[in-house]
This record gives sequence, structure tokens and C-alpha cells, in this order.
Amino acid sequence: MSYKNIAVFGKYQDDSITPHVTDLVNFLLKQKINVYLGDTTAKSKILDNLPVGRITDEELKDHVELGIVLGGDGTLLNVARKLAPLGIPIIGVNLGRLGFLTDVPLASMNKDILEILQGTHTEEQRMMLLLEVTRDGKLIASGHALNDIVISRHNADRLIAWSAKVNGKLITSARSDGVIVSTPTGSTAYALSAGGPILDPELDAVALVPICPHTLSNRPIALRANSVIEFSVTDTEQADAHVSADGQRICDLRGNEIIRVSRSPHSLKLIKMTESDHYGTLREKLGWG
Repeated sequence: MSYKNIAVFGKYQDDSITPHVTDLVNFLLKQKINVYLGDTTAKSKILDNLPVGRITDEELKDHVELGIVLGGDGTLLNVARKLAPLGIPIIGVNLGRLGFLTDVPLASMNKDILEILQGTHTEEQRMMLLLEVTRDGKLIASGHALNDIVISRHNADRLIAWSAKVNGKLITSARSDGVIVSTPTGSTAYALSAGGPILDPELDAVALVPICPHTLSNRPIALRANSVIEFSVTDTEQADAHVSADGQRICDLRGNEIIRVSRSPHSLKLIKMTESDHYGTLREKLGWG
């Protein structure tokens, strides 16, 4: 087997999946693999009695060759931001509802993971986004995202007025509930709900999607993946907004910031079963005929 040191990440602090985590850990130990529990995994007496240790984020680089996530896409997004910069690939076991990223079924978890460990798999490189927020010329916040970067409002009664430049050229100004920059991976998430296009995971592009724009002519647009997108909030007296990466709030906005979104230098190595079919997943998850 090519992987001898594996970290198992359970759905964030959810002790109801302890039996599944225990089953997987015991299975991996039987394969003579060194196993660690990642920091998302809930603590329990059962897990504490297993002959495995817990691993910190700082220790991942030197001790882990593969991460296995038991949870939904939200859990995998959390772990991806830890492992992608380290070049550590991820397998996702689906405990959620949709599971576009976590494609290993729980019912056949051990069998499928054994096949993957024996080499029957494909590895996809999923692009990520880099967020940089500057205020008065100083970097005040940054982050990486596998799915999307979102500027959204605090106040439900007030729209955000914003403008966007692409590679230094003004592309649009709008008033809306917010705006999304989505990777192909994230095109089936929030961006899809906001009316954005579904992008093939291998497409080298991003989508810029206004959220409920006041003017209906403001439509989603696909851009080259190496585009540099800069947003500013133009109604500085009523900024009342924040920016998030993969649903995690990065910082509040006053209205005098530049929100810069570009391609991250990191990408996620996502391990998929050989028979994995993206379009079959779309048909199943979205109820297509």
C-alpha cells in the first residue's frame, strides 16, 4: 500500500458518528497502517481507548500522508483548508445529504477504501481561491477557499452597493444581497442556489455570481481561473457587510477595503473511486432525469 500514515477526521465534534470512526480506525489498523485522529473528531471514551493518538494541525505535515474525512461536504471543506497547503490528499466518506465531494458510501466504506489504498482510484486536482482584504493599503485578513469567496450583508433590510474589477478593468457595479466568486468545485454549492452556472470540475475557470441583484441585467459570468478580481463596497456609509471563505467569516467590512480574489497557489488533491462519475452525481443529487 502506498499510504502508511493516515489521519481520520470525523464530522466536526459529532460524537454520534463514533461507531463509524471506530470501525474505520480498527480496519486501518488491521492493514498495518499508522492512524491518527484529526482535530475535528469528537472526543469520547471509546475513541480514547483506541491505540491511536490525536494529531494537531502543526504535526500533520511531518506525520500524515493521507486524510480520510467522515462527514459531509462541509467537514471536507474544513479539512481541505488544512491539508491542501501541505499537499496531503483527501478521501471523503459521505455522511451528509448531498456529498458532491465525499463520494465513498458509508455502507461500503471499508471495501472501497481498501481498493483505493491498493491503487484503484483517481486523483483530481481541485483549484482553490486566495482571498486578501486590504484597508488603507495594509493587509488585514486573508484566507483560502475550495468552494467560494462571498461578500454578503449583515442587515436583511439593506442591499450592498459594490463594484468589481477584473485584471484592473471595471466589469460591473451593482446593488445586491452580495456577490460570490466560485470555483468549479463550488459551482454546485451556494453559487448554484444564487443562479450561477454549473462548471465542470476540470474547467479552468471561476464564476462571479451576484446574489439577488437589484437590476436583473447583472448576471453571472464565467472568468478565466487566473483572473484577479477586486471588489470594493461603494456605499461606504452603509457597508454593513462581511466577507467569508467557504462559509467561514473572515472579516467585517467598513466600506474602505479592497477585497482581492485570485487563484490560490494551493490545490486540493481529492482521491476519488475509479468508477466515480461527476455527471452521474449531478443526476442523482439534483434529481435530473
